[in-house]
Amino acid sequence: MPTTNIKELTQGLLPELSDQQQTSDTAKHARFINKSEVLARVGVSYPTLWSWMRSGRFPRSRELGGKAAWIESEIEQYILSRPVRRLKGDP
Repeated sequence: MPTTNIKELTQGLLPELSDQQQTSDTAKHARFINKSEVLARVGVSYPTLWSWMRSGRFPRSRELGGKAAWIESEIEQYILSRPVRRLKGDP
């Protein structure tokens, strides 16, 4: 007698998660950080940060209680995406 597993039985019956659903799952674990923490992590002034947000070079802030707040994981992604600086003698 052939055997089937759960995955085969449910294939086509369960909907794939949309991008919005995946984003909402990520948002369940998101943490907001305030302006002073973002500035400390990135090491620039707020006018520079504002300019970067306006030009699309930096994640935009969210409104939280009338103040600016950023999603920590977006800031971490930005920091990790920065290029590694070349050193003298590098090819």
